[in-house]
Amino acid sequence: LDQKIFSKHQKKQRMVRVVKMVSVFTVISVMMMMAKMTEAKNTTQCSSSFNFTSADGQLQVNGVPFTLKGVSWFGFETTNNVVHGLWARDYHDLLDFISSNGFNAIRMPFYLDLVLNDAQPNSITFYQMNQDLQNLTSLEVMDKIIQAAADKGLLIMLDLHSFEAGTNLEDGLWYNPTHPESLVIEGWEKLANRYVDQWNVIALDLKNEPFQTTWGGPNETDWRAASARIANHIISFVSDRFLMFVEGTSDSPVCAQNCFWGEDISGAITLPVEIEIENKLVYSPHCYGPSVAYQPYFQDPTFPANMPAIWDAHWGLVPSSTGHAAVLGEWGGQEEGIDAEWLSAFVSYLQKRGLTSQFFWCLNPDSGDTGGLLSYDWITPDTEKLALLQELDNNPAVFSYSNDQFCVSM
Repeated sequence: LDQKIFSKHQKKQRMVRVVKMVSVFTVISVMMMMAKMTEAKNTTQCSSSFNFTSADGQLQVNGVPFTLKGVSWFGFETTNNVVHGLWARDYHDLLDFISSNGFNAIRMPFYLDLVLNDAQPNSITFYQMNQDLQNLTSLEVMDKIIQAAADKGLLIMLDLHSFEAGTNLEDGLWYNPTHPESLVIEGWEKLANRYVDQWNVIALDLKNEPFQTTWGGPNETDWRAASARIANHIISFVSDRFLMFVEGTSDSPVCAQNCFWGEDISGAITLPVEIEIENKLVYSPHCYGPSVAYQPYFQDPTFPANMPAIWDAHWGLVPSSTGHAAVLGEWGGQEEGIDAEWLSAFVSYLQKRGLTSQFFWCLNPDSGDTGGLLSYDWITPDTEKLALLQELDNNPAVFSYSNDQFCVSM
C-alpha cells in the first residue's frame, strides 16, 4: 500500500488549528443560492409506500431518479461514542444547519462493538442544550438524532467504520481475529432490526474502506463475495428495503495509478457483486485530493486535465457498465491552492458524468486533512465549501413522511 494514503486516516482525528473567518457578503451569497434552490422545486409526489432502488446507473425512489446530497457526521466510531460537536451545539441546531443548506442525507459512521454492547456517550454538553439526551446510552442518542433527522426530511446511511472505537486504520478487512464475519453479520442484523421501521434510514454502508481486500480471489480477502453474503443475510433475515452500499478496494484489480482506500471499484465491471435483490446494490467509492495524500498524478504538468481519465479508470465508468448507481461515500478537501483546483475539477467531472449523488466528508471541523463544513467553533460555516456543493447540486430532492404519506419534491 502507498504509505501516503495512511496520512488521510491518521489526520482525520486531529483538530483543525485555524478557524476560518468568512465575510458577511459570502454568507449572504450562499443564503441567496439556497433561496433559489428552494424556488426551483416544482414537482411533489406522494405515496403510501416508498422503495429506494439502484437502477439504470442511478438512484431512484418509486421509479423516479433523484440525487443524494449528503454529508458525513462522524463520532459514533470514536471513543466519544457519539457524534462530535454536541459539546458545542444542540443536535437540533446542527441538523437545522444541514437541512437549511440543502442537504437531504447524512452518513453516520459507527463502530461494531458499540452496536453489539452499547456504550455511554462522554462528550455532550447538557447546559442549555441537548437536555433530552441526558442519561441515555449511545444507541439511545443515535435513536434521538435519527428521529430528529426524520422530522427534517433527512435520510440516513449507517456506516460500519471500524470494529472498535477508533481502529479504522487497522480494520482493512471486513473482519478481524476478534470480530469474525459471523459477529459482523450479527451486528448488522441487530442494527438493521433497530431501524427497520424508521422510514429515513434507507442505506447501509457495509464496511468502510476495506483496503486489504481483493475483488475476487481467495475467500479470506474476497470483498466482492463477502459483501454479497452480508447484504443477503440482511435482506433474508431483516428486510429487503435497505440500499446496500459496497465500497471499493485500494488496489484490486491493480490500480495503474494509486487509488485511495475504497476507491477501486473497477472490478465490478467484469465481476459485479451479486445480491438477491439486484436493484438494492449501490457501489460507493471514496476519492480525495492532495490534502489527503499527495499522489504522483497531482504533479502531472497537465493537472487537473489529467484527472477525468484516472477517475474513469478507478470507478467512474461503473454505473454505465453495470447499471448500478455509484454514490461517492467520501470526498472533500481544503479550499485553497492545488486542493481548490482538484475540488473544482472533481465537481465538473461529477456533473459531466451525471454522478452528483454523494456524501461529502464532512460536517465536522475536526477532520485534520480536509476540514469540514463548520469551523472549529462549530458555528461559523465554511461558505466556500457550501458554495461548491451548491454548484454541484442546486436542486436535490426534498423528502417528508407524515400521516402514512411519503412525499418527495424534485
